[in-house]
Amino acid sequence: MHIIERELHHPIPGEYNSTLALEDRNRIYNLGLFSKVEIEPIDSFYTISLVETFRFVPAPIMEHSETKGWRYGGAIAFLNFRGVNQKLVSWVSTIIGEEINYGLSFSDPWITGDHVSLSGWAYQNSGNNPFYSYNYKSRGCGIGTGFYNKKYHKFNFAMNIDYSSIDTNGINVKILEKYDNIPLHYKYISGELTYQYDTRDIYIDPTSGTLMTLSLKPNLSFGQSENIYSFWFQNVKYFKISDGYLNPVLSFDTRFLFKQSKSFPIGAYVYLGGEGFVRGYSPLPEKNSYEVTHLIEGYNVVYQSFQLQHTLFEKEEFDLMKFGLDFGLELGIDMVYFVDMGIISDELMSFKIKNTIVGYGFGFRFFASGLGVVSIDFGFNPYEQQFTHY
Repeated sequence: MHIIERELHHPIPGEYNSTLALEDRNRIYNLGLFSKVEIEPIDSFYTISLVETFRFVPAPIMEHSETKGWRYGGAIAFLNFRGVNQKLVSWVSTIIGEEINYGLSFSDPWITGDHVSLSGWAYQNSGNNPFYSYNYKSRGCGIGTGFYNKKYHKFNFAMNIDYSSIDTNGINVKILEKYDNIPLHYKYISGELTYQYDTRDIYIDPTSGTLMTLSLKPNLSFGQSENIYSFWFQNVKYFKISDGYLNPVLSFDTRFLFKQSKSFPIGAYVYLGGEGFVRGYSPLPEKNSYEVTHLIEGYNVVYQSFQLQHTLFEKEEFDLMKFGLDFGLELGIDMVYFVDMGIISDELMSFKIKNTIVGYGFGFRFFASGLGVVSIDFGFNPYEQQFTHY
């Protein structure tokens, strides 16, 4: 009950205000704990009707890596641990012959004050780098906290310690041309300061509002490699075109990623192609047309996307209590159409407009309460190539 009451801004008692009630409803729904949230005045009472989605998820993991293939595994997630919206997740996954990952994480989004949060995690990842064929192993742990300033301003702070090592046996000789010396061990203490301005109405399926993110991340080396400094900016703006047929929403997504180091370590490259940035291309440079192979890999990115999204099958709440289960499930499908464009460079001041790559296509968004959104996009480029992004 406490996690519901603290999301209510409507005065109680007080005259019913439909705008404030809708904002209360969206905040409760954004917790991700309920498949159905309705607020209405009944007999002069401010009445909230809820159907909780599952708290405990023993879920199989099946996701696609554009560089390695299908990843399989399992996770155990407590989505409402101790009944106070805490989340405890344990996972293990593998791409057979390519990698194995496992870890544990905990988060409490509101322990005191104005959304003062606490989180922690530990992990180990090992496998083969798909770009340059060296083996790697990394392990680390971290803690994070954050708070809100009024309604729309969110601040987060995190610290992570990571130990990594690589084995260069079988390494692709192309990478040797880029480095005079490749350290075999890396040790970093990373800090991250993130600010968000967030006015979205519904987090998993926004119809209006803005999400702006600024992030500064220094990776301080206490090993053989140099320090790395990263700056990330993203601004996504959503516009509802109509409340009528198909409920179309137009979004504009602008991103900047800038990195600085005296000497970047192996593995610090970013890849412009794929679901992370420009859809319609592969993150593996050699899988793209020879005309753009040299425009995929770098350290700094400028990116812009335009996307139109509309309802294909309207979200519907399924009351599974009829079948003896103690939770509900909301399902829905949207369709999207997109145009992405971006530029990548090794040096911060060496962006060239002529190096812009453009991708376009369509896709689907599958919504499930408690699980979030599953995306499938079919991307195309002007070089008569098509790539599927999961």
